[in-house]
Amino acid sequence: MLINVASQLFRECFSSDPHPFVSDGFIELNKNKVDQIVRLIVENGTNSIGLVGGIKNNTLKSPFSAPFGGFHFNTSESFIDEILIFLNLLKEYVIENNLQKVEITLPPDIYHHSVNTKFINAFIRSGYTMATPEITNWIDLTLFDGTFTKREVMKNYRKAIINQLTIENVSEDAMKAKALDIIAVNRKLFDRPMYLTFADLTETGKVIPIDFFLVRDNNNSEVGSAIFYRGHSDIIQGTFWADTEVGRSIRSMDFLALNLFNYYKKLGFKYIDLGTSSVAGIPNQGLVRFKEIHNCTSSLRFSFIWSR
Repeated sequence: MLINVASQLFRECFSSDPHPFVSDGFIELNKNKVDQIVRLIVENGTNSIGLVGGIKNNTLKSPFSAPFGGFHFNTSESFIDEILIFLNLLKEYVIENNLQKVEITLPPDIYHHSVNTKFINAFIRSGYTMATPEITNWIDLTLFDGTFTKREVMKNYRKAIINQLTIENVSEDAMKAKALDIIAVNRKLFDRPMYLTFADLTETGKVIPIDFFLVRDNNNSEVGSAIFYRGHSDIIQGTFWADTEVGRSIRSMDFLALNLFNYYKKLGFKYIDLGTSSVAGIPNQGLVRFKEIHNCTSSLRFSFIWSR
């Protein structure tokens, strides 16, 4: 059976986190958004797999306040049978604790490709229902040579250079707030939800380092911005980026993308996770195309549900 253990014991079983959204700091920051936090391991087991989740509305969720959650594990060579046993025990835990269902969203493959493959296989074999996978995009910085493959995109970037655009990693709260304002206006324009406030980002920044960028034109007006998380040793998460209407006409996004890719490559990161390009499984075709012509790869992010 699965047992809910204290944070200290769970940490003794799993000394590292596969990504920041299942870390102690992030879970503690967001614990007020659920009725209860649970940290599940197999009783008298090898403790090779664990799950941190939140219970709300009679549902066990991982994540409960993040783009993805998923499992802790001690090695990417975990046996598929161990994963299958854990998922079946998880269904028993839902029943024994009078819960209605469990919902789990795995991270994109760049966080742990082999483990994802085994979990997806085990989820299906153990009777979980798979939601329509979301399309997610990322760039492999180890293969990025400092330029975009598509000629049209490099032409747009050169237009940005002619327009004398500049980029700055800003640290003042007023400028950070300006970066978020640009993104919020852009998302409203394109009917995309905005869940985080500046206060939310400030609190999140206490447990995950956050970079804020502003792009300015030759009049020193802000025409684009980006907010990226540094919560992983190898992977940067591109949480938000956007341009203004003026910025769009002078190719600020092409300028922003190339500069950010080169910036994080020089810092030694291997990937940038640029998030989903779909909502509830429905792709935003323009967003998918934009990322793909800027050297990004499309792959799937999986979610699974089991209900009593």
